[in-house]
Amino acid sequence: MNTSIAPADAAPLTEAADVVAPGRREQNKLDTRRAIAASALDLARAHGLGNFTVDQVAAEAGVSRRTFFNYFHSAEEALTTSTDALLELAAAEFMARPADEPLLDAMLAALAAIAKTDNLSVCGELFRMAEGSAELMRSQLHAWERAEARIGQAVNERMGGNLDPLYLLALVGAVLSCVKAAMQVWAAAAENPQDGSAADLEDQIVGALSMLRDGFNHPR
Repeated sequence: MNTSIAPADAAPLTEAADVVAPGRREQNKLDTRRAIAASALDLARAHGLGNFTVDQVAAEAGVSRRTFFNYFHSAEEALTTSTDALLELAAAEFMARPADEPLLDAMLAALAAIAKTDNLSVCGELFRMAEGSAELMRSQLHAWERAEARIGQAVNERMGGNLDPLYLLALVGAVLSCVKAAMQVWAAAAENPQDGSAADLEDQIVGALSMLRDGFNHPR
């Protein structure tokens, strides 16, 4: 497979908040948010979606119920944190690409870079979980919609703010759809996504992006 769309010096990234070092107060908030999200994921893995409560998530994270609701509206929203972080990183990585790099190449390289992040397999796992939960599916869809808006804004800014709306929406939608398709194929093939290979998911994402770059001229 041709993986030349991935930048050779791409370093693993884990959270959007790591792009700019936060102050102590913001770091404490970020740590609390991560602890709640991690507890929700642990409970979802242990008991299955719908079989645990917000109170259990709060207790597992060592926070109060009130604190939980200061950060999230539901356990499903807490679970979506990894997806939000991954997609926010895509926007940040895209904005860091060289200004003279062709637009599509910059987008594909940015997404190929996030395919190397530590929480990639968690995002794929959540993608599969969402298939059996209408509430988690809604939260996941909202995360992708937020990413589409954020990346679309970044693309428009890079091009001077005058891109045709149809071109912008079609381009961003096509690129993100390739990532979602890769996650769907990976999740369907893994009997237990929790133990699935992140390298396999990275391969699926790079493969989907390569097909898009090549105009889908050659079946994989």
